[in-house]
Amino acid sequence: MIVTSVIEMTINRLLDKLFRQHRKELLAFAERQPSANLAEDIVQETYLRLMQHPDLASIQNHRAYLFKTASNLSNNQYAYDQVRRRHLIDDPIELDSLISPLPSPDSTINAHQQIERFMSVLGQLPEICQHAFILNKFEGLSYQEVALSLAISSKSAQRYIIKAWQHLLQHLGDDFFDDDLTL
Repeated sequence: MIVTSVIEMTINRLLDKLFRQHRKELLAFAERQPSANLAEDIVQETYLRLMQHPDLASIQNHRAYLFKTASNLSNNQYAYDQVRRRHLIDDPIELDSLISPLPSPDSTINAHQQIERFMSVLGQLPEICQHAFILNKFEGLSYQEVALSLAISSKSAQRYIIKAWQHLLQHLGDDFFDDDLTL
């Protein structure tokens, strides 16, 4: 235990001495390396690597070890920065480009609920009125074409469509329909 304590004190003194002796010159060296903007970090990491070395006694030239470690760390950082630059997008990403053009989940749910409500109210009408309305408003057929499709007179087709409109407006209200769906 005493031996371990003495060894730790000796190692700490050695590290302290190396730090005081070589810090300034190591920092100046790191500032001349490719990653000069990180010189302080590189010097700190260099000393951490020295402290973590499993056998400090095996290092014959501590100064050379420090400079070689700082050089390697700087080169590694430079290579990392180069890879990042290659893969970074030069143009800034505009926030609008990240927003999905799809409707939000709330709007989708709201739209489904409106469709269900519409279909429920439309379903209250006789089938002939439903078919006439759908053919006219959703298929785009004229009164005459609706009449031909349903084998009824043009006047009856018009009456059924108007009846469906009135029923829908009465139960759903004017706000339910946009300006495109007019009589």
